[in-house]
Amino acid sequence: MKTLSLPLLLVSGLLFAQCSRTSEPAPKVDYDQKSAKIVQAVSPVVVGDWTLRRVHITAQPHNSGQRELGIVRDTTFENLATLSIQSAPSRHSSGDPRYAHFTGLLRFRTKTYPIQFELSASPQHLFHDEGPQAVFLFEYNFPVGSHLTEPEEHLLQYNLGLIGDHFSLEVVPGQFNAMTWRGLSRGIDKIELVK
Repeated sequence: MKTLSLPLLLVSGLLFAQCSRTSEPAPKVDYDQKSAKIVQAVSPVVVGDWTLRRVHITAQPHNSGQRELGIVRDTTFENLATLSIQSAPSRHSSGDPRYAHFTGLLRFRTKTYPIQFELSASPQHLFHDEGPQAVFLFEYNFPVGSHLTEPEEHLLQYNLGLIGDHFSLEVVPGQFNAMTWRGLSRGIDKIELVK
């Protein structure tokens, strides 16, 4: 019995020694501060005049808007529209630095439409330091009240899914003349924008 107890005692001691070692705790990350830093780094790049150089559409067989346009296979539109973007006051009463609000004008064919969106840090970039830097909902910014929906406005929102969709935004650090948007929920796969 004594012979069996000694090895058991040694093994138990080694196990407890392993458990008692404390690994250094990971440094605590202030995600609010990191989120603000990401948004502040991207915001200056977003401002300016952009051309939607290539709009890549993924064909969706059950998308009635695409069917109305006759889109039955993956399609790319070249130089679809232009977009003028400027910084706008925050919609948050506190001016929360984790968000950046933008307004602007979208020019499509002979029409011009007011737009708005608000950037926030992409969760993938915030937690894993990879992927697109920001996400946003791209929407019209008409004055309060009603107006008649024009065919071009309908096409942009319902047929293509450009307006009223969530996008991720990616810029290459140090490159101020290009950015990429990726659609997160409807038929637009990717938009390549250039200044």
